[in-house]
Amino acid sequence: MLLTLRVRDLLLASWDADPEQIARALPPGLAPAPLDGRHLVTLAALRYTSGRLGRVPVVPFSQLNVRAYVEHEGEPAVVFLLARVTLPGMAAALLGAPYRPARLRVARGRAEASGLGVSIAYEPVGAHDPSPLTEHVLGLYEAAGLRAFRIRRGPAVWQRAEARGSARADPLVALGFDVSAPPSLLYAESAAFEADVPPRRVR
Repeated sequence: MLLTLRVRDLLLASWDADPEQIARALPPGLAPAPLDGRHLVTLAALRYTSGRLGRVPVVPFSQLNVRAYVEHEGEPAVVFLLARVTLPGMAAALLGAPYRPARLRVARGRAEASGLGVSIAYEPVGAHDPSPLTEHVLGLYEAAGLRAFRIRRGPAVWQRAEARGSARADPLVALGFDVSAPPSLLYAESAAFEADVPPRRVR
């Protein structure tokens, strides 16, 4: 079944990370892969404003996820280590998505989840060079085995962003990552995705 989603205020906050620590956080059988020579972990925040699952409308909801980067069967991939959504997004759990509910505030200039210990204030500052962070099409997550899905991306204009004040990302700290340095930030005001669901089990 085809899932289409329109997105607003997509923020990617990335930190350099020890590849051995990334490996400890990954599902069994996966190993971290560098992006442009750097090993990264990313906290992503976004708002789904509309969409459809087949012919059924998708109600708006927000999401926060933690991701790392691997190579799977010779292809770069994103591994989702954690995913939290506002209550309307929990309907996706019926399709096998490993979501848990949370109170999230996602808007231009701020991503916040006070109950999770996440707070990032930022300001978009202009165009950025192409980045592999925004180009992955294969997603992986663990739910009774490793599952995979492919994303088809619509147009998006990515911008660099600068943090305003200190960023807080406790979910990454809980996984053993050092987030004391300022993150690298990328921001897209709008984006769109398509994927065939449910994800397939790969092992």
